[in-house]
Amino acid sequence: MNECLVKVVQRSLKKLPLVAIEPLSRTLSSFVYPLLVKRRRIALANLDLAFGHTMSLVQKEKILRQNLFWFTRSLWELGKSLDLSLDFYTAHFSVHGEEQLKTTYARGKGVIIVSAHMGNFPLMSVFFALKGYKVGVVAKTPRKGFLAQVIEIFQKKLGIIFIQARENREAVRLSLKHLRQGGMLFLLLDQNAPRHRAMVNFFGHPVPTPRSPILLAQRTEAPVVPLFSICEPGLRHRVFIEPPINFNHNQGKEEVLTSLSRLMQIIETYVRRYPDQWWWWHRRWKEHIDYERL
Repeated sequence: MNECLVKVVQRSLKKLPLVAIEPLSRTLSSFVYPLLVKRRRIALANLDLAFGHTMSLVQKEKILRQNLFWFTRSLWELGKSLDLSLDFYTAHFSVHGEEQLKTTYARGKGVIIVSAHMGNFPLMSVFFALKGYKVGVVAKTPRKGFLAQVIEIFQKKLGIIFIQARENREAVRLSLKHLRQGGMLFLLLDQNAPRHRAMVNFFGHPVPTPRSPILLAQRTEAPVVPLFSICEPGLRHRVFIEPPINFNHNQGKEEVLTSLSRLMQIIETYVRRYPDQWWWWHRRWKEHIDYERL
């Protein structure tokens, strides 16, 4: 049943003209936005915590509406991504800092890409896989169902390796293997981690933060490269690649926290610069906001 559904969706997406994606996304997001009552409260509470009175309610609502539009557009883009050539990506992606990434990748020690839920972040794995990079993605992927079938297609057609984040020990083993084979490993640092892992400030409030980028870097000597994708009109994307960071491989607990703080500060800088691009809808500040009472 899932395979049939995937094929139906694939055929439908092939018939969807690229020029229809943005108006369709604008219409759908405008329709859905009023229906997201609980999620809007969560997102507004997050914006209140992050920006306080420096933004009006009208400004915050505008950010969320635009953010939902970018998200909706991103889904259509991902659906069409397997049918698009590298020439299309080259014409629609403006990449800042790729030369230093190429140099870092060519050393063969692997590259740890640290990113966040900004822009069309999943499309980055497709983009770099098409460009010839050996791409691995650590994510909480479904084991069965429609989305699992979609992920399998991406693996087969593009060679992207998906590593199940839910299986901690196995995820570490596979991540180390991928990096030691000279691969590029994508990690999202803005997701919640178990509280006992590391508490790092994000917009001035400590939140549970995965230590994996630093720990993997210590064990493999792979540099950490912050990378962010920003959506722009016309199905265009601007990609910012920060200079690689090489961490001390003998760091103690406090030094690891300092390194994580450095990475989170880079993420916060981009969120502040492009607030309509970050995913405000999830419960990122559970220790500071009572989401259940919203």
